[in-house]
Amino acid sequence: MCNDEQRAKWEPLCKELKIMGTYAQTEIGHGSNVSGIQTTATFDKNTDEFVIHTPSITATKWWPGDLGNFSSHGVVFCRLRIEGQDYGVMPFIVQLRDLDTWMPMPGIEAGDMGPKMGYHSKNNGWCTFNNVRIPRENMPMKYVSVDKEGSFGIEGDMRVLYSVMMDIRTQLIQHSGTMLLRALTIGMRYSACRRQFKNTSGSKQETKLLDYQTQQMKYLPLLG
Repeated sequence: MCNDEQRAKWEPLCKELKIMGTYAQTEIGHGSNVSGIQTTATFDKNTDEFVIHTPSITATKWWPGDLGNFSSHGVVFCRLRIEGQDYGVMPFIVQLRDLDTWMPMPGIEAGDMGPKMGYHSKNNGWCTFNNVRIPRENMPMKYVSVDKEGSFGIEGDMRVLYSVMMDIRTQLIQHSGTMLLRALTIGMRYSACRRQFKNTSGSKQETKLLDYQTQQMKYLPLLG
């Protein structure tokens, strides 16, 4: 989403692991409803800056991966406002934590979401912004742009702004299948080896778990 000049600035920092990023789009009150996002980025022409702000508790960024502890920067999706006009949801690069102390930057509160069901290994977090100022150049401007006078322009298909989100959702589905296959393999092997309760056929060995019809009903359809 960055133009060539922005890529030259940010890409080396990412590749050299000098900064760690997160994709901060989802809010407590607005998950898949991207058009309902409340976090704002208001352009201040006097200072050539955007002011990032969380107007309510439902606008708290919620679920961004690695935001809990690991992210220094975020691509934060906000409603772009210029002189009172709303231009819709756009991405902005915001520094979230001090690179030396790793504490949240002034005006930012952030933390780990804590335990959750499924994908527990992912360090999902939350954050809020209290009139946090960023340079105008921190708005990725390959497809959209805002100049010093506050003029807004479109250079391509706006739907590409959501391509990262769609790609991640697709990856989650793919990874879920891989994880379920691993779990099925472990369960099948355990069921074929583990014995439990007396064998009614007269054998001195206890019955394999996999010989029970209820166990077969659970595992065999998934194996097929």
